[in-house]
Amino acid sequence: MTSTLKAVVLGSERKSAAFSHLLSDSGDFEFRGFYDPDDAANADVFGKLRFTEELANQADVFLVDRHVKNLELEMLENFIRKGKHLLFDGFLIRESTIVENLYNLQLESRNCIQIANVLHNKPLFTTAAQYMRKPRFIRIEKNCPAPKPGEFPDWFYKNLAQELDIAMRLADSGIRNLTARPLFLFGTSPDLLNIHIEFNNDAICHISAGRAVEPGVNKFRVFQQDRLFHLDFSENHLIEYRPSNSTDQLSILPMDEDQPNHEFMDIPRPVMPFDPWRMELRNFAENIQKHLSPITNLEHTKTLNAATQWIIERVQRRYSKV
Repeated sequence: MTSTLKAVVLGSERKSAAFSHLLSDSGDFEFRGFYDPDDAANADVFGKLRFTEELANQADVFLVDRHVKNLELEMLENFIRKGKHLLFDGFLIRESTIVENLYNLQLESRNCIQIANVLHNKPLFTTAAQYMRKPRFIRIEKNCPAPKPGEFPDWFYKNLAQELDIAMRLADSGIRNLTARPLFLFGTSPDLLNIHIEFNNDAICHISAGRAVEPGVNKFRVFQQDRLFHLDFSENHLIEYRPSNSTDQLSILPMDEDQPNHEFMDIPRPVMPFDPWRMELRNFAENIQKHLSPITNLEHTKTLNAATQWIIERVQRRYSKV
């Protein structure tokens, strides 16, 4: 029987209360308390975090809440060197150098660093992933507010990073070409961002996001050979479309008669019901105990950050208003 893992939450007292219940209910972790890096009491006069050395000795694992702003690289590196395991609530680290440093340290220490609570790990996509194979075209539409001047990078990470992560993993290929263009329809803020990605394997992804998209919309359309999948993240619906008639079937109709319409039949797919956070914690414990690689890890963060920076730079270089 494996022993429970001592856990500390990096986050506010309010957020740690929610995590403490999840940790206690899991059976794999023992909640030992929280440490708030954003609390002024935990920083010296120069703003450097205090007590981090003592903190590292208090737990086996550290859960980092997505709202934490003051994440010192030195503290995280010290955790990894001491053999601690980290669970990040989403794609928190945007700086490429920090991700690279943590990634290289992890390769040496073999700690488990898991990225939790992202769209890719949620029930809808977990269910859809069982059916989708080698997509050729991915169409993403999402309604979100327009970015305020000077806040485009934060807006992009908040609203589109997880969707971009799914698209790149579905394509499973390097990016050959990428274009991004904002449209100003109703004012000086971009109302619609169009992103067109061509992958090395000839797959294509097109993303349209902004307030010009119909309210409430957050959906994927994934096209592959003889299949179309519609993933509606707002309604938690998954529908598979297949041709009603095989395109390879020989027609015996006379040439002068109208050919039948090529129609599709829809197959609603039930979404597997599970609690994403309970699943994340169960997988986290198993990954630690069996030395497995998480479904979403630092390598995915590296790839996502590189593509995200590429998009942000292209937009800001051409459109000074953004």
